[in-house]
Amino acid sequence: MSPDVSSLRYRAIAGAATLAKPAAAALGISVSQIPPHHTLTSLSITHVQFSQNNFLSKLLAYVTLSPLGIICSYVAIVLTSRDLKPLVMFAGQLANEFVNQVLKRLFKQARPTEYLGDGYGMPSSHSQFMAYFATYTAILMYRRGGASDGFLPHLVSGCVVLWSALVVYSRVHLYYHTWQQVVAGSLCGIAFALGYYYIVNSVLRPQGVFDWIVNLPLAKQFYVRDTDAIPDLAKFDWEMWQQHRNADHTKQE
Repeated sequence: MSPDVSSLRYRAIAGAATLAKPAAAALGISVSQIPPHHTLTSLSITHVQFSQNNFLSKLLAYVTLSPLGIICSYVAIVLTSRDLKPLVMFAGQLANEFVNQVLKRLFKQARPTEYLGDGYGMPSSHSQFMAYFATYTAILMYRRGGASDGFLPHLVSGCVVLWSALVVYSRVHLYYHTWQQVVAGSLCGIAFALGYYYIVNSVLRPQGVFDWIVNLPLAKQFYVRDTDAIPDLAKFDWEMWQQHRNADHTKQE
């Protein structure tokens, strides 16, 4: 780098620092407390880089953040419903992430670009996350059965699978993973979802594990329930609400 360019860069940084001092003083922050820019880093979970002038790239940057929204939805549903069914699915999602981290450290395969993402790239954690989510959701939708469901299981499952596919594609489009890494992540997520569902419903549930959980004093205190045996929970809740509503009307009369 020529002396003139170095001098200009130094003056630019010095000028920016000079302009920042009044703003820091107005906020009551000592300039010495502000860390230098070269010592800072980004949280890779929320920091997504994309091509600025490419609309598809920008759109996929939002799509690739979907797992964060799903995690928030899990927590909200578990806290509001106090139902073991979504809690079990969420526990599987977390276990699936743990397996992904173990596999990454086992394969130790680098990402296609050194400056995008932290850690190893094989298998893709986003792909494994979404594949588990889509597979388990589809299983739950088709397991309900019943003629009253009509086209709903196909619609929900199709939308979730399409959503998952978009997230998987976004990881390749944004150069965070190779096709081999996202395919491996997707296969791992599908396999884990099938295996986890089998263990939950063919091993743990027949052994009465969930009956034991809901009968715990702490679970009773927080009104924890297990609605796995109810085919249509929305219809069940609606019927209970109707009974409560009719009882109130009877009392008023």
